[in-house]
Amino acid sequence: MFICKSRILLEYLGKFLLLERQFGDKTMFILPGGKVEPFDETQSEIIRQLNDDGQERNYDDVLLNTIRREVYEELKINLPPIVDYFCSSFFINTQEEQVIDIVFYAKLTTRPEIIVDGTEVKSFIWMDQKEILISNRVHDWLKKALRVFDKID
Repeated sequence: MFICKSRILLEYLGKFLLLERQFGDKTMFILPGGKVEPFDETQSEIIRQLNDDGQERNYDDVLLNTIRREVYEELKINLPPIVDYFCSSFFINTQEEQVIDIVFYAKLTTRPEIIVDGTEVKSFIWMDQKEILISNRVHDWLKKALRVFDKID
């Protein structure tokens, strides 16, 4: 069984939005996002489709809907309508769970007003690519992904 996570690389004026999170005794900067949750009837942004027999359900754009929900829960901002696929990775987390991590990308035209409540997210920071690459508080997988960013931007 895999856990599937959906994250986003948000860019505004050459800087990327990172969230400060606590992992044990370490404070790290990570991308906004979270794991795909079981379908909840209150998630109105997810369109439910029934097959001909009326039983089987398919949920369109589950990864995009997950990232839109997570960003709103964490930061109280709505993502722009155009969000692109960026990269994906696989890892085993500290609970020995297998994780598939899908990262999207969006370039913002205006700086959003971000609200954090301090429970799930301590704070946030905007960092440019160079700052991220030299930071000891950013995971290596994000640094590796950003090294190819200029090639696809």
